[in-house]
This record gives sequence, structure tokens and C-alpha cells, in this order.
Amino acid sequence: MSIAEIHRLGLRPGRAGAVWFACCPLLLAQWFSVVQLHAITIEVRRMCDHIGVCAAGDFFSDHPQALDTLRFATKAFEPFADNLLAIPSSPGWTATFTNPNTGKSASLINLFVPSDTLIIFAGGRDFDTDDTPAVNQVGAAGPGQANISLSRGQGVIVGSSAIDFSTWGGAIAFDTLSSGSPRNWHFDIHTPPAPGQTDFLTIALHELAHVFGFGTAPSFDNLVSGDQFQGANTINLTGSTVSLGPNEDHWASGTTSPPYADPPISALAAPLVLGRRRVLTPLDYAALADIGWEVPDKLLGLHGDIDADGDIDGRDFLIWQRSVGTSGVGLLADADGSQMVDEYDLWLWQSNYGRQVAGNQPLAAVPEPATIMSTGMVAMALLACRILK
Repeated sequence: MSIAEIHRLGLRPGRAGAVWFACCPLLLAQWFSVVQLHAITIEVRRMCDHIGVCAAGDFFSDHPQALDTLRFATKAFEPFADNLLAIPSSPGWTATFTNPNTGKSASLINLFVPSDTLIIFAGGRDFDTDDTPAVNQVGAAGPGQANISLSRGQGVIVGSSAIDFSTWGGAIAFDTLSSGSPRNWHFDIHTPPAPGQTDFLTIALHELAHVFGFGTAPSFDNLVSGDQFQGANTINLTGSTVSLGPNEDHWASGTTSPPYADPPISALAAPLVLGRRRVLTPLDYAALADIGWEVPDKLLGLHGDIDADGDIDGRDFLIWQRSVGTSGVGLLADADGSQMVDEYDLWLWQSNYGRQVAGNQPLAAVPEPATIMSTGMVAMALLACRILK
């Protein structure tokens, strides 16, 4: 049974049978008892809340599920282990960014940003109305600017010697119309988009990476020679430099990521394709590590391979199931290196189920088909019983 079928049948907490009543209360109790250990917190603020008017016609008001999906996408970046200093609401500091609802410059005076936190303003607009509209653009994002130094305790972040990156946050925008008609967005994180749909999770992950400096940070630019990105982590993963696209702010079209036997196309390669889902790959994370983020090692390898045996199978799920709700350093079931075993680890496993490292040979007997099916059904049930914060 697929996750799509679980949702179609209406199996949700409080409406299901024995599996839900047996698993969910304990699972939820464990999640609520966990101490938050993520080094980075990403606070998403709707632009309409900032201006005080959230009504019909606003992107997030018209698409309520979009905010949950965007917040889910931020989990891909929260395991970063950087320690960012707080920015106090001192007189004289001004944050500037592109208003996601209008495409015009916006500013905030004396914005307080807590330590280890980024604030991202989110909204939507018809990109065709921008002053210089891009062809077929469905998302836009970038880091915010400031009139003061914002190193936040990091290394050199500006100029030709920049080797690190820091920001107070930024803005992310999503397209509302396609040739004058409402864009056909797909918001569900469990199912792939249908042909002709624009996958919101794909666009959110892609654009958030730009907020985090991919293609936008001086430390990124300083690693580009010609059309080649030459970061050390990237070369270590791929064995060579990696080609960039024409504007040198995306991977070249069709760029895939090691170490998979069936290498997926990178989420940060352009262009993105309707009806397809792309998620962040080890290559994408390697580049983010190269520009200064402290990326956990687990995100630089085969995603979802919890037992580190070179493939993603039922054994990985069983380890996650036995550890879900725990927190601490070095947990085997912590698939993303966030120091928590939670539903995002399960999502990584489910999204990569069946994949293996290139050239990998099974290290143990393959489970019987019935075992795989029952394990997968339990995993899907648990994932559908998630809480999106």
C-alpha cells in the first residue's frame, strides 16, 4: 500500500485501526518529549502577516497547505551545525530584502534575530509582472542584506577572500499564475506531482538553497573558475570539479549526484521539470559545505542508508523504528545528522527506498517479500501520522 493510498482511504490519527492506535500515541509522546537540538532554526514568516493583511488573493491564504510544505522543506537545512550569533534590535541596523509579494525592495528597521536562527519572509506573486520577468520562472529567493556587518561569528563572508557565509535570513517567492491562469501546484510531500503539475517541495528546496548562499554568496563565487565549481567537498564527492550553467548560479543541466548506482539529478540543476520531484542530493550538500555551512557527514552520503551498508532497505527502517524519539550525538538512526531521530529521517528513508551505492553488493540476505511489504506498510503508516511544525 502506498502513502497515496493511505491518504486516499482517509487513514489519519483518530480515524484508523489497530496500527494507528498501537503506534501513534507512543510515537507522538516520544516526539513531544524530545529536546530540540537542531543547530539552525529557520523561522518562516508569511509576508502578509508582516503587513497585517492575509486574505483571499494572497498565495499562502489561497494555498493553506503551502506553509506546512515550506516548513517541512526547511528541515533539509536545520541539521547544519553552525553557531550563529544573535542580531539584537539595535538602533541603526536595517534589514533589506526583496518583497516576495511585489518583487520590490523592502526593509525592516532593528529586526531582532535570535541566535542560531534565520528568518525567511515568504509570499507569492505573478512573476510575469516583474520589471524584468524571467522566462518560465516559478520561484525566486535570496539571502537578505544589511547595512551592518553580519558575520554572526562566522569566518570571512565578503570579498574575494570570503570562505564562509552568514545572513540574517532572506525571502522566498512562488509564482501564482501561468499564462494568466492559476499555476497548478502540487503540495503533498508524500506523493510525486502529476504530469503538468509544479512540485512545491522541489521549488522550495531549490530556492531555500539560494537563501543559504548557493549561487548567491561571495564564498560561492570565489570557488568558481570558468564554468567550473571547485569546492573541496564537491571534488571529494565527485572526483572532479562540477560544471555550472550559463549564469554560474546553478549546476549545469542534467547534473547528477554520486554515490548512487542510479544517480539522481541534482535539485540545484536547471531547469526544473513539470511533473517531476527533485530533492537535495549529496552533491548539493557538498557545495553548501564548501561555501561555509557545517553540513553533517550523513548528508554527504547515501541518504536514508541508516545502517551504512550501502543500500536503503527494510533493515534501515527497523533501526529507525527502534530509535524514533531519541536525541543525542552519534545516533545510528539519525539519518540527517540533526541529533534527533524523527519523521524527517523516516521521510529520507522512504524517499530513497530501494537505492544503493554504485557498485554495491548486498552484505546480508535480502528480506522475504512479505517482510519488505509489511515493513514498508508500517513505515508509511507512521509517516502519514506525522506532525508538521
